[in-house]
Amino acid sequence: MKKYKYIILGCLLFLVTACNEDRLIETPQDFLTPEISYINPEDFEAALVSNYAIMRALNQGSNNTLMHSGTDLCMAARSPETGGLGDYRTGQIPSAGYVLDFWKRYYKMIANSNVILNRIVDVEYPSQADKDLHVAEARWFRAFAYRSLAFLYGGVPIVLDEISTPSRDFTRATLAETLDQAIQDFEYAASILPGVAEVAAPGRLNNAAANHYLAELYIATGELDKAITAASTVINDPNINLMTARFGRRASDDGDPYWDLFQRFNQNRGSSGNTEGILVLQEEFNIPGNTEINIEKVDNNFRYERYYGCLYWFLNGPDGQKIFFAASTQNGGRPVGFIRPTPYYTHAIWGWDSNAGTFAADVRNHNRNIQRDWVCDNPSSAYFGQNISDFPQTWFDNLSAQDTLRDFYPNVTKISTYNDHPDEILANTETGAMANFSGQTFTDWYQIRVAETYLLRAEAYLAQGNATNAANDINMIRNRAQATPVTPGEVDIDYILDERMRELNYEENRRITLSRLKLVYDRTVIGNPFAGLTIEPHNNLMPIPFSEIELNTLGDLEQNPGYTN
Repeated sequence: MKKYKYIILGCLLFLVTACNEDRLIETPQDFLTPEISYINPEDFEAALVSNYAIMRALNQGSNNTLMHSGTDLCMAARSPETGGLGDYRTGQIPSAGYVLDFWKRYYKMIANSNVILNRIVDVEYPSQADKDLHVAEARWFRAFAYRSLAFLYGGVPIVLDEISTPSRDFTRATLAETLDQAIQDFEYAASILPGVAEVAAPGRLNNAAANHYLAELYIATGELDKAITAASTVINDPNINLMTARFGRRASDDGDPYWDLFQRFNQNRGSSGNTEGILVLQEEFNIPGNTEINIEKVDNNFRYERYYGCLYWFLNGPDGQKIFFAASTQNGGRPVGFIRPTPYYTHAIWGWDSNAGTFAADVRNHNRNIQRDWVCDNPSSAYFGQNISDFPQTWFDNLSAQDTLRDFYPNVTKISTYNDHPDEILANTETGAMANFSGQTFTDWYQIRVAETYLLRAEAYLAQGNATNAANDINMIRNRAQATPVTPGEVDIDYILDERMRELNYEENRRITLSRLKLVYDRTVIGNPFAGLTIEPHNNLMPIPFSEIELNTLGDLEQNPGYTN
C-alpha cells in the first residue's frame, strides 16, 4: 500500500513541474497559509507566541516527566520497576511515544522559526531594530531546539529553510555541526536581544538567556575560555544577582531567600524585586492565554503539583483513619504521586547521617523547601495533632510499600503553592480543602536562574583545572543556602551535579544535563534503585524515533548505537 502511495505522489509532482508554474500559484483567501499569514509585524509577533507556547509545553510537569524520571533525580511512584523508565529495556526504545514527542516538539519550534526567518525578509517594519528583534527571537528558539536535540539525540538533521513540500531525504549532521548551528544562532541572538531589564514584557527573551546557553554549549565543544566569558557576561550584569535577602509578597512569613524564589508573584522582576530570574515561563493563574478564572475550565496543564507531589491525602494511620481530613492548600494541594524523588536525592546528597538521624545544614533541605514532616489534621484520627515524617517512628514500619512509594515521601515544595492556592480552585476557602479537579501548579516557573549560570561557570573552571574558582562559584550558591562551603579538593563533576540537584532539582531538565555530559548511565546506576538495574551505556542518548527513520526513505537517519529499529 505504501508503495502505491509514493507512486501517486511521484505522478503528482511530475504534473506540477510539467505545467506552467505561474498558472499553478494560488493564494487562498479563505484559510490561513504563509502567503497571507505573514504580511505585517503583528503577524510575526503572533508567530513567535507559538514558540513560547512550545517552550512552556516542554516544561509542564506532565509532558516532561521522562526528562526527570529514570535518572538519579526521579523515579516512578507507581510501578517503579516498569513505569517512568524504571526498566530502560522496554521504556527507552525507538518506538516509545516520548522519544517521538520531544523530537516533534523541537522540530516544530525549528519549523516555526524558519518560516519567520524566511518570510520576514520582504516585510516592512517601523524600524530595522524592530525587525532585527523578531529575527533574534526566532534564531534564539531555533538555537534552543538544536541545542536540546543535540544533547538528547546526538547529531540531527539541520534544516535552516522553510519546507513547503513533502521531504523524505533528511540526513543526520554530526554532533559538532549541530552544536555549531546552535552556537551561531545564540551568538546572533545575544548580539541583538535586549537586556534582562529592558524586555517588553515578563517572560520575553533577552541577551542573558542567550549567553547562558552559550556558556553551556561552549563547555560541550571544549571552548572553555568562551564558556567562562559568556557565563561571566551574565553574572556580571548589574541587573542580575542572586537573591540573598528576604523579598517578595511573603517576606514577612517564616522562610528564607531560596523559599521566596518560588512563592506566587515572586518570579518576575518589578514589584517583587527578584533579580535572579533570567527567563521565566509565564504560568501564573488567570493571565491571558493561560488558566481561566471560570472554575470549570481551571486547567493550564502545568501540573508539577499533580504529577510530582505525594498522594499524602490517601494515607491511613494504624487505626485505619485518614491522617489528613482532605487534600488542602496547607499541605501542598492535590497531588496524586506519579513521579517521586529517588532516595539519592532525598537522602544521599544532603549528607544524611543515619546514626545521628540528622542532615548536614542546608536551608534548601529545610522542611519548608522539602516537606518531610506533616501534622495529622484529621480530628477523627487517634493521631490528630501528632507529627508524622518520613523518618522511622512507632507506626511508620507498618506502612505498605505503596504507601512509602506513592502516598508518603518528601515533597519538594516549589512544585506547589502551599497556603496560597487561588480561592477559585478551593472547594472550601475556610478549611483550604481542594476541589477534586485541581492539581495544577499556580505560579510562574524558571527556565533560567543565575544560580545555574554560576554552576555552569564552575563546570568550565573545573574542566580547565581551576578547582579554586570552581569552588568559589559553587560557594556563592552554598553560602546563600547556609551550607558548609566546599573546598577546592572536594570539587569534581559529580559534586557539581549533586549541587545542581540541591539547587535546581525539578527546574532543570535533568536528562539534558546528564546527556550533555554523557553521564545518564553513570549517575542513574548510582542514584536510582530501579532504573539503575536496567540502564546501559548507550542510553546516554535517546534513540532516533523509529517512525522518522521509516518515513525518511530517501535519506539516512542512522539509528544511535545500541538501539534496534
